[in-house]
Amino acid sequence: MAFGLIPAGTITRETIISTRRLPILAATTITKGQVCELDVSTGYLKTSPVGATVDLAHFVALETVDNSAGSSGDLTAPVAVNGHYVTVVADGAIRPGARVQVSGSTAGQVITAAATITKQIGWYTGKEGGIIAKAATTPFQETFTDDSDFPPVAAADGDIIEIYLGL
Repeated sequence: MAFGLIPAGTITRETIISTRRLPILAATTITKGQVCELDVSTGYLKTSPVGATVDLAHFVALETVDNSAGSSGDLTAPVAVNGHYVTVVADGAIRPGARVQVSGSTAGQVITAAATITKQIGWYTGKEGGIIAKAATTPFQETFTDDSDFPPVAAADGDIIEIYLGL
């Protein structure tokens, strides 16, 4: 799992679930790796606002699409749907296995979820991390450190992490 080497918005495991292409809301830019949702009044895709929206399906953008000068539906964006393992950006510390929701301070990123299941969009499964250090003397032993990287380590603010999208 090479999450430190690949960007947010990358499907990390093969599934039999197809991705979707959804039409974008007018004057909107969708950025690869952002958590998105459908606008409740128009039905077009938009970046999830700051703070979790209750009881909506959430998606992760798989590429950047700029519809800032277009009308609603002029362009579409490919998105990962429920059932995908996909990379996103953490907005703060997240412990392994924690449920996640849309960040309350940075649109399109995720934080540890509140207790209410209506705001959760998935759970944190892991990230690549750690440092391989090589001893300076014989036998030049290599060691790996990062919060005992196995099982998965806690995410920090700005980390690219893998989540399972869905409940």
